Amino acid sequence: MKRMTFTKALLVFSALVATGAAMANPVADFYSGKRITVGVGSEAGGGYDAYARLLTRHIGQYIPGHPGFIIQNMPGGGGLRVTNHLYNIAPKDGTAMATVQRGILTSPLLEGHQLQIQYDPMKFNWIGSLNTETGLVVVWHTAPHQTMDDLLKKDMLIGSSGPSTDFLPLFLNNVVRTKFKIISGYKSSTEAYLAMERGELEGRVSTGWAGDKDILEPWIKDKKVRFLAQLAMTRNPDFPDVPLILDYVKTAQEKQVAELILSAQAWGRPFVMPPDVAKERVEAMRKAFDIVINDTQFLAEAKKLRMDLDVMSGEGIDSLLKRVYASPPDIVEAARKSISTTLR
Repeated sequence: MKRMTFTKALLVFSALVATGAAMANPVADFYSGKRITVGVGSEAGGGYDAYARLLTRHIGQYIPGHPGFIIQNMPGGGGLRVTNHLYNIAPKDGTAMATVQRGILTSPLLEGHQLQIQYDPMKFNWIGSLNTETGLVVVWHTAPHQTMDDLLKKDMLIGSSGPSTDFLPLFLNNVVRTKFKIISGYKSSTEAYLAMERGELEGRVSTGWAGDKDILEPWIKDKKVRFLAQLAMTRNPDFPDVPLILDYVKTAQEKQVAELILSAQAWGRPFVMPPDVAKERVEAMRKAFDIVINDTQFLAEAKKLRMDLDVMSGEGIDSLLKRVYASPPDIVEAARKSISTTLR
C-alpha cells in the first residue's frame, strides 16, 4: 500500500510539473525585468518621436513580462541612420525596435544604388503603423504661388531635412513639372518651417499632415499659409477643397508611378523590429500592438494630444510591401527617374 501511495504521489507530482512547464510563457520569461530600446529616426519633438512616445507609454502592459521602454533619438540621413543601425547593429533578441521614416520602406527599390542603404525591408519584422499620412504642398502667404498652375511657371524655394523629405518634391518636379528649388541642410521639418516663417523659404512639401499640424494650424487660422495640393491616393476630409496631386498626372504610366511613390503614405508611422528576432517575440509584439490601439487610455491620450490614428497592422505592411516590390520593372524604372536629381 505504501509503495502504491508513493507511486501515485509521484505520478501526480510529475503531472503538475508537466502542466507548469506547459503553462510557462517563454516570452514573459525573456521580457521580465528587461527594457526595449526604441530608435527614432529624427530629433525629439517631431511627429515620429511623438508617436513613439505615445505607443511606448501604453504597449508594455500587453507584452508578456511587461518590459519597459527607452526612446533613443537617432536623426540622420532622413531615417537611414536608425534603419541601418537596427538592421546591422542592434540586438536581434527582441530588445530593440524602431520607428522609421515611411520612405525608408521603398528606398531600396527606388534608390538601391546608394551605398548608405544597408538593409532589406522585406527581412524586417514590421509591427504596425499608427496612422496613414497626407502630404501637402504648403505655401507661405507672401509667396506669389496661388495655385498648382503657378508652380509650373515660377520657382519656389523649399527646405529639405534629408533624402526622405526629397522624394515628393523631386517626383513633383520630374512628373508634374513643378519648379521646386530644394534647399538642403535643415535638421528637421520644424527647422524648415521656421525658416519659411523667417522668409528664407517660400514653402515646403509636407510629407505628413499629422506630424506637421501643430505648427501649421495656428498659421492656417492666421491665414499665413495655404495648401496647393494633397499628396495622397485619396482625399483627406480635412481638406475638401484642396485638389489631389493625381488630378495633375496625365498619362497611365505616370499614374502608376504616382501610386508607387505615394504608397509610402499608407504606412505613415511604421514600427519595426530587426530581422531574425524569435518568431514568438515578434508575434507577441504584434499582438500587443493590435490590442493597445483599442486601449481606452491610449485612445484618450492620443485624443488629448490631437494625434491622428489610422492604423495598419504588421501583416498589412507586409502585404502592401510585397505588392509594391512586385511592381513591373518599367514602372519601377520610371519611378526611380521620377525622384532623380538629374532628370531635369
